[in-house]
Amino acid sequence: MITIAGRIPEAFIEEVRQKTNIVDVVSQYVQLKKQGKNLFGLCPFHEEKTPSFSVTEDKQIFNCFSCHRGGNVFKFIMDIEDISFPEAVLKVADFSDISLPQDLATQKATADQSQAQQLRQLYQDVQVLYMHILLKTKIGEPALDYLQNRQLDEQAINEFGLGFAPDQSDLLLNFLKTRHVSRELMVRSGLFAQRQDGQLIDRFRNRVMFPIWDQSGRVIAFSGRLLTKSDNEPKYLNSPETEIFQKRDVLYHFAQAKREIRQTKTAYLFEGFMDVISAYRAGVTNGIASMGTSLTSDQLYLLSRAAQRLIICYDGDEPGQNAIADALKLVKERPFEIGVVMLPDGQDPDEYIKAHGAEAFQQQLEGHVLTPVAFELQRLAGQYNFSVDNERLAYVQSALQTLVTIESTVEQDLYLRQVADQANVDLTALKTEFTNAVRQYQRKERAKKRQTRLTTQQTSSAPPILNVVLNRTEISERRLLNLAIGDPTLCQQLLDQADFAFNNPQLQTLFENWQQYLQTDGQHDVAGFADFLTPDQQPLLMEVEMMPLPDEISDAEINDYIHNIQTAHLDQRLKNAQQQVKRAAEQGDGDAEMKWLNELLQLKRQLSQ
Repeated sequence: MITIAGRIPEAFIEEVRQKTNIVDVVSQYVQLKKQGKNLFGLCPFHEEKTPSFSVTEDKQIFNCFSCHRGGNVFKFIMDIEDISFPEAVLKVADFSDISLPQDLATQKATADQSQAQQLRQLYQDVQVLYMHILLKTKIGEPALDYLQNRQLDEQAINEFGLGFAPDQSDLLLNFLKTRHVSRELMVRSGLFAQRQDGQLIDRFRNRVMFPIWDQSGRVIAFSGRLLTKSDNEPKYLNSPETEIFQKRDVLYHFAQAKREIRQTKTAYLFEGFMDVISAYRAGVTNGIASMGTSLTSDQLYLLSRAAQRLIICYDGDEPGQNAIADALKLVKERPFEIGVVMLPDGQDPDEYIKAHGAEAFQQQLEGHVLTPVAFELQRLAGQYNFSVDNERLAYVQSALQTLVTIESTVEQDLYLRQVADQANVDLTALKTEFTNAVRQYQRKERAKKRQTRLTTQQTSSAPPILNVVLNRTEISERRLLNLAIGDPTLCQQLLDQADFAFNNPQLQTLFENWQQYLQTDGQHDVAGFADFLTPDQQPLLMEVEMMPLPDEISDAEINDYIHNIQTAHLDQRLKNAQQQVKRAAEQGDGDAEMKWLNELLQLKRQLSQ
């Protein structure tokens, strides 16, 4: 859509802006909570544990107080989707169900696409092809039989966009050639492998195809499951990473599940694609899965913006339990309420649903949730033979090391009773042993902290990072500009003062740009003003507009702001005059010295008034 840049009518841009609530759009990506006048959440542009991302609904703007990204709804979509301004306008219009003008709709349909868009479109076309082969062709029947045997009907296939890549090395290649797709784009897509002679061959062959979506619901990759077992090929094969697909920050089915996740504040993390699909068909629509690899911090951060509660339901076999343990270590420092569901008999969700039905599965997810500690104790218990005294004692020691980090005495008592019952040991003796274990743990932790402090002192050569603190003048300038943008009378008052100017040249530029913006047609507000500015000017505007102000500001306080600014300006002129007097004296220029002395005296009189 790059070719329509600058061609979207201002009236249409204004219509989209006025008919869209930024909160509704941002809420699709960030979990927001009301705090005072604004809404806050974890910033989607950088990793953080404490929310510093704020949305001001009455001004229709956002700002991150940490990474300093900010702007209106269009800027948010541009940044989070990595698209151009025209593309963002059209996307927001689509979100708000605003029809495009006919000429703009035609431009949109025929516009040139960016490289990333070309890739996304290519993947979308290929997904349609694979689905067609699965559902409508003879060559797709074995794959369709396989899915139907796994109790997936056509509705489920359509919902999850499943397809089939036949065991042919050039089927996709020839298909894309007929559509005049360039070799360069085919290579970039990762859909092909390249032989030594340079010949391209289809990467996915004889595989049931699972499309992978980004958080906006666009196909960006595939995962192919081998239809027939082979000793020479992996069971699952994922698309290689491309400019639109990095598996570390993608969660399977997140785009489709995020609405339900936000509504319920809960996400169910499954191990495989089929588990997600089976759970969905069993009524659990807020299920997701990682990309066949260990859970990553990027995936968790994406999830933390939508969910407060994370329930892990991996396969019940030993590898599944080990994977749960690894996931819990990663999740431990995240702001989640964590639960674990262990299905009976080592079954995975797909197997359990087939054996017991959807209702029984839902009951497992709702009524058999273990805490991370309870899961770890259960996992430990499965590793020891309790008929042998040495192994019972080894279990007790391992269990105590799991419990020493618990601060709640109620939880300690609960789990100690479970361990005593499991190992058939005296509870009083166990509590004494636990007290000793806690003391040892605390001594080790204190030693670690001392060593960390010592190491930091010895190795740190960098100066300490100081928080940026605004001085009185800077606070006055920002508050005054904030008020002036919202109050035409104050704005005119400042303009009427011939000698008034902001000391900060960037703030002065913003003030001047605001005057120019007021001369444009249409409704004038902060969100619209943001589009009037250059990208490098917008962050400062957001900081000014997000600056906390008293609920009521008197005329006297405004006059104080103006006085502080003017005094700072006079101070700067005074310093300059002092330098000029010194320079003239050194050069023996008596006339210049006398001129600057007079200027100096006048400035001092003004400052004393």
